Amino acid sequence: MKKLLIFALPFIVLPMLSACDQAKKNGNGYGVFLGATDKDTDKIMKYDIVCIDMDEFSESNIQKLKKNHTQIYAYLSIGSLENYRSYYEEFKDITFMDYENWSDERWVDVSNTLWQSHISNEADRLKALGADGLFMDNFDVYYFAKEEYIDTTQEFSWSIFEGCKAILDNLATKDLKLMINSGTDFLYELGKFSSITSFFDIDVYAQECVFSNIEDYENDVFGRQEKEQQDYLFEMIDMMKEHFEVLLIEYTTDQEVVKDIKDYCKKNHFSYYISNNVALKA
Repeated sequence: MKKLLIFALPFIVLPMLSACDQAKKNGNGYGVFLGATDKDTDKIMKYDIVCIDMDEFSESNIQKLKKNHTQIYAYLSIGSLENYRSYYEEFKDITFMDYENWSDERWVDVSNTLWQSHISNEADRLKALGADGLFMDNFDVYYFAKEEYIDTTQEFSWSIFEGCKAILDNLATKDLKLMINSGTDFLYELGKFSSITSFFDIDVYAQECVFSNIEDYENDVFGRQEKEQQDYLFEMIDMMKEHFEVLLIEYTTDQEVVKDIKDYCKKNHFSYYISNNVALKA
């Protein structure tokens, strides 16, 4: 568990328009379906904005979503490598640490320039397929390199930060909407440099498990988030909301937890998506 931190990001506050305040075309706001596949296309069409792994969808079904005016955020892992990706063999030697709870995934040395070029090329490919934006996952690689990697050094962890920054700077030039999933330690460090404009190119800050907690990843067993961790996340969100739209991604089937999520998001004009499975299947 991360320790509680209190910090202020030295940036001008910009007005944000939440998806909760936008007119809904299809009747729903965000749908986070990173475990969805081609066969789920019709299910997810009722959402205005979907986060999906575009590699799991055919070109024809992506076009079906586009014709439905469904906005697509394409999943892109910035700081980790999954062993089922077509490019796994090319980059497996630059991984440095196992990814807890996900046996098919490892953290990547994002300071490697070949990896940075790969991420840039992937963003271009996803845009050409029809992505409106990127769901940028695993910027938390900076936290794990700094705090959890047993062989870490200050030089190594800083190189990871610089790698994350280089990747974000590049993605900010792609004319794509950018959603960052957590990555709070990276954003905090980035916020110290008032000259960095790519910070402002992020559109949405997503945070998982503010109210819910995943107790068993294999069997989809959920509980309430522990108070200490929840308080930490509330602090992060209170700072991030001054700069980004906020999206909560929660895992629960408990209706009391669901009510708490909805009440909190309504009060703060946040968006939310609640899943009943860890894999985020449709």
